[in-house]
Order: sequence, then structure tokens, then C-alpha cells
Amino acid sequence: MQLTELSVMGFRTSITTFRRPAGGLRWVVIPTIHMGHADYYWAIWQRLRSCQAVIAEIWDGPSSTGMIFADAMRLARQRASRDLVPQDIDYGALGVPIIFPDAYLAPNADPDRQMSRKERVTARVATPLLALHMAMTGDGDWLATTPLEVHDHTEVPRDDSDIKREDLLLGVMREIDGEFATEDMEVAVVFGALHMPTVVRELTGKLGYRVMRGAQWLTAIDYDEPPHLRKPTLDGWMDW
Repeated sequence: MQLTELSVMGFRTSITTFRRPAGGLRWVVIPTIHMGHADYYWAIWQRLRSCQAVIAEIWDGPSSTGMIFADAMRLARQRASRDLVPQDIDYGALGVPIIFPDAYLAPNADPDRQMSRKERVTARVATPLLALHMAMTGDGDWLATTPLEVHDHTEVPRDDSDIKREDLLLGVMREIDGEFATEDMEVAVVFGALHMPTVVRELTGKLGYRVMRGAQWLTAIDYDEPPHLRKPTLDGWMDW
């Protein structure tokens, strides 16, 4: 099962729903990348509106990692770097319970969802170093050399921190499944794409869920499409 796709057109991520054959609770699995076009994150937010709860990564605010990569790509004049922004999904505006299993990594940020001063200083130091690394690829297309395609069988190298975070994520999922398995409701999991093979294997293995038809694909980064054609087909974008 493919979760993300890198092609000559750009980079896309999937939105896939899982349900047991008998019905009940549905899991909406949304792998993400920490930088992309703003309308990509808006389309994800729109999909989350129909969910009754969301499990998300670290905190409700912009991604400092995404800011570093987006700025570095522009500084290195990389292909596909135009209009990239860091991941920033306003979970609080959804009005549903939001669970951050790895919240211990959350920055000491302002209440208005702005990055902390420490994160911004770190970004200023890291961005030119990463831009130099990108520029040294020599062809202006660092993104194409990065292994971004992820399937459910992809084996992702994980350190102790990754294992801890994924164990916390799976623990929350098991707790929700145990409490609400028979409920007619949707719970979304919004995490970086490299964490999702573990999530999918848990759902389709121990928990007994199956993939529902009609997976949706969203373009996070495109190579050639002009901005006016990137408006999502979902309702509400004109209110953005």
C-alpha cells in the first residue's frame, strides 16, 4: 500500500480510511511532509473537519523543521522551492479533541501559535548549512534525490527517540480503539510520513482494520503547476 509518491510532477501524500469489516470506528491516516504549499495544509484541515478526534504530532503550531527546509530550498535555488511554507495546521480551530502523544517535544511557544525565539535562532543557524548541502547536489533538484516514497512495508531506520514517540502514538490508538471500537466515528492520525508504516501495520495487523476504497491524494509540492491551478477542490478555500 502506497502512502506517499514522488514523481516527475512533484510530491503527493495520501489520505486513507481504515475500518473493520463489521463497521464501527474509522481511522483516517494522513501522512504529511513538514514543508509544502499552503493549500496542501488547508486541504488537510478541511478533511479533518469531519473527524471527531485527531491524533497529531508534537504541538499545535508551525513546524520549525519545515521552515528550515523550505527556506534552505529557496536559498539554494532548488527546483520546486517557490511558495513553500512550513507545515502549519490549526488544530485548535477544529473544535474537537486533539491528542499530541509526543507533546514532551513541544516548544515553549507563545499562545498565538508562533514559534519560540529558540526555534527561530536554531533555524537561522541551520538553514544556510542545509542550503549548502542542497546546492552541492549540483543539479538544483535535491528533492528528487531524497527517498520520499513511503509504503506500508517501508522499513524506516529509527533511533530511540523515534521508537519512544511511535510507542506513545500506538498506545493512544490502542486506548481509543478499546474505548470506541463500536462507535460510528472518525479519528484522524496526522504524523510525518516516515512514522506511518508503523501505524498502518498496527491497524491492519493486531487491530484487524482493513483499507476502505477511495483513498484521496493531495499534492504537497509540485514542479510545474502554476499557483492559480493549485486551489483545492474542497469546499471553503475561498474563506481562507
